[in-house]
Amino acid sequence: MSTDRGARATTRTVRDALRRGVAMLRAAGVEEAALEAELLLRHALGLDKTCFYLRLDDELSGERQQEFERLLAQRLAHRPTAYLTGHREFYGLDFFVGPGVLIPRPESEVLVEESLRVARARLAAGEKRLVFVDVGTGSGAIAIAVAHALPALAVYATDISPAALAIAQLNARRLRVAGRVRFLQGDLLEPLPEPADIVAANLPYIPSADVEMLPPELRDNEPRIALDGGADGLTLIRRLLAQLPARTRPHAFAVLETAFNQAQAVAALAREVARGPVETRRDLAGNERAVLVPL
Repeated sequence: MSTDRGARATTRTVRDALRRGVAMLRAAGVEEAALEAELLLRHALGLDKTCFYLRLDDELSGERQQEFERLLAQRLAHRPTAYLTGHREFYGLDFFVGPGVLIPRPESEVLVEESLRVARARLAAGEKRLVFVDVGTGSGAIAIAVAHALPALAVYATDISPAALAIAQLNARRLRVAGRVRFLQGDLLEPLPEPADIVAANLPYIPSADVEMLPPELRDNEPRIALDGGADGLTLIRRLLAQLPARTRPHAFAVLETAFNQAQAVAALAREVARGPVETRRDLAGNERAVLVPL
């Protein structure tokens, strides 16, 4: 990226820098160019959103401008913004993220919403203790969001990756739920010490042959173990479904995230273990993203 004197002369204020960043990201085809430019500039300046907008007309120092340009250059080289800033918002909470974990995404919030809906209904009906487990927790986003919203639950989070669990535990401490989430290393539900009442899982679901065709932000940055779901994308989902009957209590409930075109295939697999009608839920884009399984 050019950092010549002419380019610098056009970036006198924070507002100028933001406009230039948006234009550069937009020209490179970044979908949310305005949001990502703001996040990178805020990170370069060390400002939260409120302070940032109060200082749009401040002069931008040469040091801060260089840092912003460094971040833009990395983003234009397909490094995800969340990895550059170390932060990603999920369910209204600020999570630390790094290269060892999948970046939390808005479509996964439906797993939190459905888990909380079922948990609140059962607690209101008089149940004294409910066990929730987030399978393949990654950054800990789903488990921590559920624990934060509903302290009455006993919350577990499992992952096969020690690096992911280290980041998840850091997030639990940062968001003050460390005492209410128990993190367990192991395969799917195997490390769980007691049967679950509610299971949420955002497992890898991209077919192996499609991983190389992903955008470079995903393919070259996020951990392949969190993306590759086997030949048809459903290998781990099948294994989890097979584990559910022996690892859950009567009247349990599972909610599984899928790719936008997999929900019906996953629902068909889930009917083999379900004890009631299997349903799907759509994300904000209108895609079927979650499969609800009564057990």
